Amino acid sequence: RFVYLADTQDLHIVPPLPIHEQLAAHLVKAINKFTEAIPYDKLLINITMHLNHHIQNKDSTNIPDLHLTITAQLPEDMESDEMVIAKLVSKWVGECGFSLDMNCMVHKLSITCDGHQDINYTLIISFKEQAKWHQPKEENIPAKQLHSASALDYEEFIPPRIKKSLRFGLVELKSHIWIDISKIHYTVYKHGTDGHFDFDNKNTATFAEGTLYPTLQMDDIEQMLSDTAESLKGYIILLMEGMVLEEAAIQSVCDSRPTFEPVWMAALNSISSTIYLTAYCRYLDWRNHKYDKRK
Repeated sequence: RFVYLADTQDLHIVPPLPIHEQLAAHLVKAINKFTEAIPYDKLLINITMHLNHHIQNKDSTNIPDLHLTITAQLPEDMESDEMVIAKLVSKWVGECGFSLDMNCMVHKLSITCDGHQDINYTLIISFKEQAKWHQPKEENIPAKQLHSASALDYEEFIPPRIKKSLRFGLVELKSHIWIDISKIHYTVYKHGTDGHFDFDNKNTATFAEGTLYPTLQMDDIEQMLSDTAESLKGYIILLMEGMVLEEAAIQSVCDSRPTFEPVWMAALNSISSTIYLTAYCRYLDWRNHKYDKRK
């Protein structure tokens, strides 16, 4: 995927590695469970969490890694042969950064949010590696031998059992480190009272951060995400009132008590597996492609 920032004339090439979507997948599960517990009419109101889904206005097109949308379809008028086209409203967007740096992700989100005033929360999930990854150097003799040999299967590249301390790397083969994760960091921003995001402000009313790894410190993130989920319930109620639905149906949603419960340990396990798969993909990419030195 190519990300071009026109104002800075920067082009970022983002490789489609397995780790990319796994970062947000566990949040998708949690929000789906939350919304399923709310007794609203799913035919009239649709809430969808997209991964790598385009968001567009007349000025720009963006493809955030995480994108929550809501559509409200008015009850069908059985006496008319026409229908209203439901407008898709974006409420959350997020970036999952494995190869993009924090400034790039914030800049990209800022452009997206400036063009879509309905967005009220943004999320950044970022990986940090011990050192910026690079392909094996040409003078690396063991790597040369690895390159000239037959391609390894995943089972040959990754050992079947590892020490628990290596669940996020390092993955080393033939004197080269293919991946070594040092940190998984989460950041959530809420728009201010003026409806705009201040990505430089770390006021706890509109900002939360936490780490999934190396230490599990997600209390502030979980609280902020829980608030974002509750805001969805409130928005559903507003939509139902706008449709002038039955009072009993609206009250049923008001009385519901859904809980937003991301399972962080399950996220750690699934992310660990995709980290090793990402290391293997790096190996295959290096082995199967020969890059010249021209820019």
